[in-house]
Amino acid sequence: MHPSADERVVYVQPFTRAYALFFCWFGVLVFAVTMFLWLTATALAPAAYGLLGLTSAALLLLGCAKLMEPPISIAITPTTITYLHRRGSWVIAWDNVMRYGVPQLHRGMGYDTLPYLGIRLRDIEPLLSTITPRLAVHLLREQRHLIVTALRYEKPDLGDYTPYFEVPDRYVAESGTIYYGVQAMFAKRCEHFRELLGYDLVLSATTLDRDLDAFISWLQKLERNRRPTLPIASEPKNE
Repeated sequence: MHPSADERVVYVQPFTRAYALFFCWFGVLVFAVTMFLWLTATALAPAAYGLLGLTSAALLLLGCAKLMEPPISIAITPTTITYLHRRGSWVIAWDNVMRYGVPQLHRGMGYDTLPYLGIRLRDIEPLLSTITPRLAVHLLREQRHLIVTALRYEKPDLGDYTPYFEVPDRYVAESGTIYYGVQAMFAKRCEHFRELLGYDLVLSATTLDRDLDAFISWLQKLERNRRPTLPIASEPKNE
């Protein structure tokens, strides 16, 4: 499901990739400084040299990992929103979006906001048909900690958390269609998010190109303008 050639496309470049070159160059700099100190026989403890070496390696690995991410994280057209990741993608239609916002968790008498963009869908089945299996597996693993956090605040008195972690590999949609395997597990995870956070999908703020509030305001503007205003037909002249 890709945008047609005549559709306007807006791309989002993630925060994380913007710092990839910085991490790489900084890692090279730390390594160069380490080698200079070693070659000049600077009196440093062996542990200090080891720490500098590990730091440079970690920075280089982090920078390379960020460079491997797609330069575009989200592609938005007047009809669809596409999430892009090195492990795959998913696509949702604008008409299937019920609402979007920042998920919140109860904390005492107030709320804590989470660093995520939440999207509530009208129907989850179109999402299941577009998400790639590798991405679904990755999200199931990556977002496990978010389920743990949500349960801690939203259901602190629940005695058995097993249903939230032993996710079944069979899912029956409202249409009666039965999904199996990764699709079923991802669908159930979306149900858990809807129950605990009020949204089916959650995107980390690091995949966006601006802070959450600004991004949501920008997304609202795109939604309002996604259907161009039709020209008003002129009234026929009286003969």
